[in-house]
Amino acid sequence: MAAGENLRFNRILFQYDLIPLKMDPFGNVIKVETANGTFALKQKKLTDRQIRHLHRAYSLAGRMIIDAVGPLPSKYGDLVIRGEENSFYLMPWFEETVSDSDLPERYRHLFVRAAQLHRQTLQEEKEAADLFAAAAQTVGAGQVQWERFLNKAEHHVYPSPFEQCVLNFAAAGLNNMQRAFDYFSKGQEKNEDGSGKKLRRALCHGRLSPLHLLIEGEKSFLCNFEECEEDFFIVETAALFEQTSVMLSPAGESWDRLLRSYFSECPLNGEEPDFLFHSLLCPRAPLALIGEYQENRDHSEQWYTKRWMRLSRAYMEMIGRLQKFLDQKKEEETAKEEEQGEKE
Repeated sequence: MAAGENLRFNRILFQYDLIPLKMDPFGNVIKVETANGTFALKQKKLTDRQIRHLHRAYSLAGRMIIDAVGPLPSKYGDLVIRGEENSFYLMPWFEETVSDSDLPERYRHLFVRAAQLHRQTLQEEKEAADLFAAAAQTVGAGQVQWERFLNKAEHHVYPSPFEQCVLNFAAAGLNNMQRAFDYFSKGQEKNEDGSGKKLRRALCHGRLSPLHLLIEGEKSFLCNFEECEEDFFIVETAALFEQTSVMLSPAGESWDRLLRSYFSECPLNGEEPDFLFHSLLCPRAPLALIGEYQENRDHSEQWYTKRWMRLSRAYMEMIGRLQKFLDQKKEEETAKEEEQGEKE
């Protein structure tokens, strides 16, 4: 590490009453070894809004409401120290026991921590008419994009291997997207009492990822809360599920474990299961691949074909397992209600 950088970091650490014995860079994090312990000094450009989000997460973690690692206060009480270009904050250093490459294990922890974050910060239901309308618009745009691609591919005398794969998947894909569009469009209608559909809000991390998780043994903590905010948490849940499908493409048994781990920590109610399911009926990753194929074509035909086959199989596996899981939950709830009715 350059002498100038050492001096700059020493000035930052002085505000924590820490004298570094050794400093090692790990990306935008500096591992700092001191006589008082080992710490992680993070440097990043932060806006005022992001700093407010870090304060929010720190407050919740300090009151043990959420399992998260936030900034440590300086001796002056500052959580974030502003520099000329970057801001800095200090955290405890974790000797992680799960490597970044072990995605199945990291996602196992991430599903639990994400569910706990949502459940522990739940708020009352609020009208979600705008959310339903935005979802319907997104699905409608996806339908148009897919239909235009199919129309063009069908007029080719010899469709390319990638186009043929998309054509073979078209019936199932477009049927699911139409189901999603019908659901979200209907969701804009008013209930019998004149109110709109409601969903619960909670603190959402904003960037759920296996890389924003610290794991030491069986202990795990979310970190990097710069983009956290209160929102309809089911949207973040849907994004997490789709991300997992793209990154892992797990077998059915793996999905069963992941679904149980999330829903056991954060059970859904009301409109949330249906909203989650229909959100996932419009897959963003395959649509993005179609767009890339049309506009950039940065890879070979074989690459796009293999990528499509993997994404479509993973997508259908996720949808099938989720539908089975939600159907089983409904059956269990119905059986409990009938049993309760017989006792009364």
